[in-house]
Amino acid sequence: MMRFIRIASAAAIVALAFQLMADSRKVLKIAITASGQITADGRPTTIEALIPILRELAKEKGEVWYYREAPETEPHPNAMKVLSAIVDQNLPVRLSSKPDYSDSIDDKGRSVPHQ
Repeated sequence: MMRFIRIASAAAIVALAFQLMADSRKVLKIAITASGQITADGRPTTIEALIPILRELAKEKGEVWYYREAPETEPHPNAMKVLSAIVDQNLPVRLSSKPDYSDSIDDKGRSVPHQ
C-alpha cells in the first residue's frame, strides 16, 4: 500500500509540474532604441530575422514584452514595423516603459509595476 501511495504522489507531482509548465507562456522581450536598433531577448536582430521568430512564438502561444526607448518622441520606422509584425501574428503584447520590463502600461497609459 505504501508503494502505491508513493507512486501516486510522484505521479501527482509530475502532473503538477507539467501543468505549471503548460500554464507559463513563452515570452519574447523586444526592445527598440530611439535610433531604430532592434533587440530580441537582448540580442541584436533585424525585422527580417524577427518575423520568423514571431511566427514560431505564435505557434507556441507565446507573448511579446515590448519596450521602446524615448516613447515621448516620434517612433522610429522600425518600431512601427515591429509592432505591425507582432499584430500580424496576433500575439499578445505587454508594453513597458522600462528597459528591464519591470512595469507595464495599463489601458490608461499609466506605468504599473509588473508582478
